[in-house]
Amino acid sequence: MEQIYTIPVNEAFEEAPAEGECPFCRLYSKLQSDELDLILGASMMEPDVRIKTNESGFCPKHFEKLLDGGKRLPLALMLESHLEHIEEIIKPGIMPAKTAANAAKKLSAVADGCYICDRIEYNFSRMIETAALLWQSDEAFRKKAEGQDHFCLGHYARFLAAAKERLSKKELAAFYSTAGAAEAKYIAELREDVSRFCKKFDYRYADEPWEGAKDAPERAARFLKGEEE
Repeated sequence: MEQIYTIPVNEAFEEAPAEGECPFCRLYSKLQSDELDLILGASMMEPDVRIKTNESGFCPKHFEKLLDGGKRLPLALMLESHLEHIEEIIKPGIMPAKTAANAAKKLSAVADGCYICDRIEYNFSRMIETAALLWQSDEAFRKKAEGQDHFCLGHYARFLAAAKERLSKKELAAFYSTAGAAEAKYIAELREDVSRFCKKFDYRYADEPWEGAKDAPERAARFLKGEEE
């Protein structure tokens, strides 16, 4: 287990969750915020980082967040270098088939890549693995995990996969029993709220109370897709 990840994972599971919030979504959001700050700050002028941002670029979501970050000059300097890299790939003139294929491969990597997504995934995957290992070795963490309201669907699937890889059969059964029970309870309550939301649009149920179902579609969306992914 890499000790560098144990502190942020423990902190995310200690923090009192907002209603409908997943601890892994908190981790993902913090990683994203940190990477956005770094890329427009200390990392911006590092040659190895510039090479990677030239080759990978950024996805639409992170381009938008970078543009909204208020640091337009650092972003423009990075874009200047990034465009020079693309300019080198797209050279005028007649291209042999082999050169064209190579250029297409490089351009696809730029068009489909994202330096920030790659950085987040590198650290986030290790945090999920750390959470599984902490569940195995740290009773205090296990109680924190068992006390969570729920995990969003995608992060629960990854947490379960990490547990399956690293826990014994007995440990996995205990993990699945507690985490799965909490998850099933949350889904059942969420489904009931969505059903109540739907019924409220039927005149026969117009006078019945909402009972907290007004935001059921939003909570269902957060559960199914997470806060940031």
